[in-house]
Amino acid sequence: MLNINFSKPSMVYLIGCIAYFIFSIADTFIKIGASDYVFTVIFAISSSAGCLPVIGFLIYKRSFSEVSSKNYSLHLIRGILMAAVNYSVLKGIILLPLSIAYPILLSAPVFLSIMGVLFLKEKINTYKVLSLITAMVGVILISGFSFQEGFNKEGIILLIVGSFLVAVLDLTVRLFGEKETTISLSFYNLFIAAIIFFLLSINLWQPMNYVHIAQIITGGFLIGIGMLLLVFALKNIEASYASITHYSQIIYGLIIGIIIFHHTPSYIEIIGSLFIILSGYLIYFKLNKSD
Repeated sequence: MLNINFSKPSMVYLIGCIAYFIFSIADTFIKIGASDYVFTVIFAISSSAGCLPVIGFLIYKRSFSEVSSKNYSLHLIRGILMAAVNYSVLKGIILLPLSIAYPILLSAPVFLSIMGVLFLKEKINTYKVLSLITAMVGVILISGFSFQEGFNKEGIILLIVGSFLVAVLDLTVRLFGEKETTISLSFYNLFIAAIIFFLLSINLWQPMNYVHIAQIITGGFLIGIGMLLLVFALKNIEASYASITHYSQIIYGLIIGIIIFHHTPSYIEIIGSLFIILSGYLIYFKLNKSD
């Protein structure tokens, strides 16, 4: 699946942006459907639903060879990381407005870019340095504002931790995923995360509204689709560049926050968001220049 060989990195960049648009819609469904349910139960359902796109594709192809692996220990580690990412990031998103949650989460590309230089020996240039500094200014502005204005502190801390874990999860694709298929890298981390959450949810299940269940399942299903696209992007472009696609999510968060959740962003949120968008443009400009 997804064996197309794109000649220009900008095309892979576009795929990453589409993946994060899908993630934003998925987060919205889960945020609406979460209500007052136990978080591990919500994540058990959403992670299970995330496996469905892969299972559906394998059934359609009538072949499960693409989920065979040469490194099951890698998938186990990624599955544990995925469970930690789901808990910290999704819980943070549920507890905070998207216009605050996404900018904080966008410290993940900064972490990933640094890791790319340290572990993958990716070259560092002026554009990358300016982009990292600009992004961190935006993240610090919004994080500081959120603490000062009394937004949920647990959510802010969870998102900062989750951002680091997202970067580590993405880095594993670049470090160890070359011999693994996009399908296997996407499927196993969601499947193992689902098992972990089901084990954590024993004796915690409660009656749930059918509409809420449908919303959570839809969100999880979309996460599965987004994961396939994102893993493909990460396998076909430098981590420093692929991470920049994450910046597109801030625009989606602002729009969804206003339209769906009726949250009017403050001027600090807007200024911080503009800094982060600018940081993404700096890298994209360099990427196009390289093309």
